Amino acid sequence: MSSAETDAASARPRIRDDLLVGPALLRGDKYVHVIKDPLSGRLMTVGEREYFIVSRLDGDRSLADVSSEYRAEFGRVLDDRAWGGIMATLAGRRLLAGMAPDERGPATTVAAKPATLLHARLPLLRPDERLGRLAERTPWLFSPVFTVTVMAVVVATLAVIAWNLPALVRSAAGVWERPWIGVVALMILWGIVALHEVGHGLAAKRFGARVGEIGIRWRFPLVAPYCSVEEIQLLPGGHRVRIAFAGVFVSLLALPPMVPLWLAAPDGGATHTLASALLLFGAAAALANFVPFLRLDGYAMLNHALGTEDLARDSASYTAASLVRLLRRGAPASRPPRWARNAYVVYAVLATVFYTALAFLVAGWWFALLEHLYGALAAVLILLVTAVLITVVYRVVAVRRRGRAMVAPGGHEEEHETRRRFANKERR
Repeated sequence: MSSAETDAASARPRIRDDLLVGPALLRGDKYVHVIKDPLSGRLMTVGEREYFIVSRLDGDRSLADVSSEYRAEFGRVLDDRAWGGIMATLAGRRLLAGMAPDERGPATTVAAKPATLLHARLPLLRPDERLGRLAERTPWLFSPVFTVTVMAVVVATLAVIAWNLPALVRSAAGVWERPWIGVVALMILWGIVALHEVGHGLAAKRFGARVGEIGIRWRFPLVAPYCSVEEIQLLPGGHRVRIAFAGVFVSLLALPPMVPLWLAAPDGGATHTLASALLLFGAAAALANFVPFLRLDGYAMLNHALGTEDLARDSASYTAASLVRLLRRGAPASRPPRWARNAYVVYAVLATVFYTALAFLVAGWWFALLEHLYGALAAVLILLVTAVLITVVYRVVAVRRRGRAMVAPGGHEEEHETRRRFANKERR
């Protein structure tokens, strides 16, 4: 070994102390970490091997030490060319201690998706600072005492709703006779959804994430508020779960005040009908958020609790690939951790059962309505045509989304290129 190579191997580079490194997230069968440069705001996603290297560049270990640990862990060697590429990448991103900060803007700001007939967004506010000040002034909102007390009241309220369900349904049916009550109920429920999104933003600021924007989203066929929470991947799993739960917590919190209104209002009156509708649809909307097969807060909570990046996507991919390999009796192409394999299969099976039951329920209800209006044959034809159209639209939208995700800043193609440059010269 030449003296230059010896000097390089004995070098002890150090990663900047102010970098923020997120916990491990499981993507398919591999773990990834998100690293943020707080000075430039830039984000970088690295794999398990890249994180292994970065986490050991502490100024105490030499490159030779890191190489030995890397070989013991992964059975591969980082040669001089690999280290050259690694150090060039770290230097280019200004991640090494003693380097001037990167003054370029954030590279991971994803461009707004173009509006379509099925999906559009209208940003209204950038409330990051205001929500941050509010979170500092209201720490009691996140205390265990407050949360447990409120949830006890909410559970009692749900019990009252369940016990009086037939009476609530009969009273809420009065909306058909007085449509204006339904309009008022929709406006109130829409306002609760807006507070739901503010709850996400407030919790995000409390636990250290950033609120990008609050606005109105059109997702066919609904118009609803939304809150964009950014950099949540840098937080511990427990904090991410609480941020996802905060919105549902606000929706549930809106139910108890409606019970006294419903009890006090005269039966058959407009106020009684309005309170009945709010209790029924408010409870249904809040509880639907817990269903982990709908891409709502319950799904986010499950993802964060398991430490997965996208459980539905990875479950579908792994289960489908496993079935193909089982039929062909081939060797597995990927091996996620054992717990993840079990979670993927269980989620995929339960999601299939859920969506199949939901599809039969909706199809049966729609068929009954169409048969009443047009007859059995016309109803069958309409259902078949609708099913084909939905399948085609879904495939087109899925392909376009996949393409945008691959080419967007921070997408898989850019990330793959970063990781390829980061450690692509290892050898056995």
